[in-house]
Amino acid sequence: MQARLAPLRFRQAMKFTKPDLHLLVLFLAALVMFALAGARVIQASNDFVPVYTGARCLLHGCNPYDTSQLEQQFYAAGGHAAELPSWQIDVPVYPPSTFLVLSPLALLRFPVARVLWFLLNGCLLVTAARLIQIMSPAQYRWLTTILVSYFVITAEIVLVLGQPAVFAISLLIIGSYFFLSDRFLPAGGLLFLLSLAVKPQIGGLIVLYLLLRRIHWRYAAMAMAGAGALLLSATLILGHHPRSAAWATTLRANLSATLGPGGSADPRPENQQAIGDLNLQTLTSIFFSEAHTFNTVAYSVFLALLGLGIFVALRTSASRETHVVSLAALSVLSLMPIYHRFYDTRLLLLSIPAIGIISQKRRLLGVVIALFTLSATVSVQYRTQIFLLQHAKWQNVLANKFLFIFLLRQQNLELLILFCLYLVAMFSTRFSGTRKAGYPVLESAVSMPR
Repeated sequence: MQARLAPLRFRQAMKFTKPDLHLLVLFLAALVMFALAGARVIQASNDFVPVYTGARCLLHGCNPYDTSQLEQQFYAAGGHAAELPSWQIDVPVYPPSTFLVLSPLALLRFPVARVLWFLLNGCLLVTAARLIQIMSPAQYRWLTTILVSYFVITAEIVLVLGQPAVFAISLLIIGSYFFLSDRFLPAGGLLFLLSLAVKPQIGGLIVLYLLLRRIHWRYAAMAMAGAGALLLSATLILGHHPRSAAWATTLRANLSATLGPGGSADPRPENQQAIGDLNLQTLTSIFFSEAHTFNTVAYSVFLALLGLGIFVALRTSASRETHVVSLAALSVLSLMPIYHRFYDTRLLLLSIPAIGIISQKRRLLGVVIALFTLSATVSVQYRTQIFLLQHAKWQNVLANKFLFIFLLRQQNLELLILFCLYLVAMFSTRFSGTRKAGYPVLESAVSMPR
């Protein structure tokens, strides 16, 4: 008897677990991203330098908004002149809490800190992408895997620049996963806190939604309060040292310079640097030249869209699927009210599970949203502008407002359309709040208000 059972036990022991092909594709995408970015990360970290040197100023008692003092800290940390960004483009305007969060990196020499920052952001982004895969419905797992892998590979340039947006977005997505899966809530709240402290304009609407919809609202409230406490602490530290006591005045001057005519964040169509901006002001400034007017119109449009989104959300039942789709819509809307650049479109990674959910209900609408999501993350505007400048056609296009929008504000227009498509999906689709196969995260994910 034992002799007959031995071959059976041997075959059972030799059985291999079926590989997760979705995870394998994501792993290969991550390898491509690290390979492409790793070859260039030591050559350009323009967006990391201002926050790294600002954090060093916070520790050493100097002004993180004074570029001359930032350069002193940069050279003292082992940086070279060729690695400095152009201060006219990379004007230091981050909130003081950003420097407090990044202060542990400021204890290291710049070459070491840059590599660690690159590895940290890359690993956080891949982790966030994997959790998005898990959140997505099994029926459309290949669609979401393709979208997620695309987001990872195309994040190469953002990692090379050392842009803090990757850090803030990745923490926001991981924290959202914890909240929606009803797991590790204190860790999720901490991740929200750090994300809000570094770039509050990225996740502010997302965390506020969780708070107002009472989805583990106490942890969401603590995250917002904690981010505020970090901001207050950083301002007190800056105000304590004589060299940084005038930090607020310097910051206001930097903001005026960067938002003024010809500044790096000037949204007006005449400013060629605005080609990578996403906020609504890049559209409203085409029709209104005065800053007060085009800002007022942009904020009014944003509030109208937000109000419409709230109206549609309140008409739908507070189900697990509804929350995922609502967060997707907010990830689009968050890019509109104030200054955002092309790299902030990584936030749309949070919308991918909603694409799978909508595709289950209305396949055509889900496919259209997926295509617009891909298109909104690919900016052909920059290459179009170069072509027009090389052929002396830019001024001709500038004179035609609607042609200018079509050719050089395509990404901004697509974000508006994408948000409206989510409203259509929320208004016209009946989402389920019941347990369903293929929703490993959403089965017991959301603590519903009682």
